[in-house]
Amino acid sequence: MRARPDWRALLVAAGLLLGTASAAAPQAYTIIVPAPPGGPIDRVARLLAPDLSAALGHPVVVDNRLGAAGKIGVQAALRAPRDGHTLIAVSPSIASVNPVVDKAPGYDPLTDFDALGIAATNAGVVAVRAGLPVADMAELVQYAKAHPGELTYGSFGIGTSLHLQSEELLHTLGIDARHIPYKGEAQVMAALAGGEVDLMLYATAPIVPLVQSGRVRALAATSSRRWAMLPQVPSYAETGVPALRTYEYRSWVGLVLPTGTPAAEKQAVLRAWQRALASPKLRESLTAQGFEPASGDPAEMQRTVAGEIGRLRALLASGRIKLD
Repeated sequence: MRARPDWRALLVAAGLLLGTASAAAPQAYTIIVPAPPGGPIDRVARLLAPDLSAALGHPVVVDNRLGAAGKIGVQAALRAPRDGHTLIAVSPSIASVNPVVDKAPGYDPLTDFDALGIAATNAGVVAVRAGLPVADMAELVQYAKAHPGELTYGSFGIGTSLHLQSEELLHTLGIDARHIPYKGEAQVMAALAGGEVDLMLYATAPIVPLVQSGRVRALAATSSRRWAMLPQVPSYAETGVPALRTYEYRSWVGLVLPTGTPAAEKQAVLRAWQRALASPKLRESLTAQGFEPASGDPAEMQRTVAGEIGRLRALLASGRIKLD
């Protein structure tokens, strides 16, 4: 007589096997990107993910969490377990602008973030619609002063980094232009190419084909040296405009951990972070997309964020920008 199987024992054994498989399965890391796909933060995060995954020995997933100028993504990350497996990709918009322009952002970048460091910086260009009768920055200043109240510029929205940076540049040049907010980088560039606005005062890599096709005109690179993607365009320092001799603007993308991550897990991520940033392939990929690889130093990132917050608070205190 054949013995009947012991179903209880089989179920227990199956449960043990499943538990062992689950424990052995690699635990993924997540980079929360509080911005839409395709923008600078997203592009850098997706370039970082494979090298960071190789350094950590676990999968790294990019998760775009949109809404409320990045606050939704940041707050979701801050609610996640503090186990070192949730990272946040940030830029000046998230780390420096929101805490200044929003009365209740739901986070403080100087106390709620543990900086891993800046992965990449990116300069850009001042661009104008093709039909605007100016060929360089000096002519732009002359035109603005001769036609007060006529120029318009586009940004990603009221209170965004592009809005504030544009007003800072206009203030530096001693001119004015009317702000036209849009919903993202692609929309602003389309509006500029279509002649809906006159200026975009900081345009990144996606502007290059529009410049090359003649649909828009680049007047100056926004840093003290020329931009590799449009090397024929003079830097601010080369424009001959006195106010731009020492002025520059470079955006950046970095990674942070929520504070409270245990020291061992934080150190493991920091070690992997430094190994990833040393990858020649990653550095080549960043350069090809118009970024300049950065050192990834945590202390430098912390100083950068604190400095930007101070500068933006001074700009708002001047009364130049209206946020409502």
